[in-house]
Amino acid sequence: MIEEFVEALVVGLGVLTALGAGTGVAGWLAVRKIRRSRIIERTKDRGMLAARAYAPDKLTREPARLIGELKRSSHATQLALGEAAAQGRPVGDLPRAAAEIDQAAASLEDLLRVADREPNRALKQELTTDLAAQARALDELSADLRRSLLQTSRSIDTLQLEQATKRLRTEISAMSTWRDSYGNRQVW
Repeated sequence: MIEEFVEALVVGLGVLTALGAGTGVAGWLAVRKIRRSRIIERTKDRGMLAARAYAPDKLTREPARLIGELKRSSHATQLALGEAAAQGRPVGDLPRAAAEIDQAAASLEDLLRVADREPNRALKQELTTDLAAQARALDELSADLRRSLLQTSRSIDTLQLEQATKRLRTEISAMSTWRDSYGNRQVW
């Protein structure tokens, strides 16, 4: 009986040890995967960027605010291009121009991050001021691209509306003619 108890105890301890080791390894792998996750890293970066954009110190706030504006502008441009393409509207060479603007924005974002890490406040102010002008210029380019898309779509919408109006008036005229010719007849 004691032998059976000792045997059960040894088997139970072996199972518990195996389960504990398995749980430990699985937990370690999960933590490792989460720490290396690009999604977590991007979310953390966005959160830090958002927090810095509302910092009381202007030299801390300005680079983060400019990076956020560049990202929002790029996102709005990509959405506008996607909508235009999905609706079958002509986009011409605008996707390539948008890609070039995005490349310039990514480069400028890197420079803004460098300026943000600069410990010398005078140099940080100078860099941020120079880069802010470039960020505004890129934002305007992106806005011009979206404006061009909207104007093109409006001109196409206007043309389609004119065609639909012309078609509707022709149908109304044809129905009036039919009614005048055949609709007033009495059946014999």
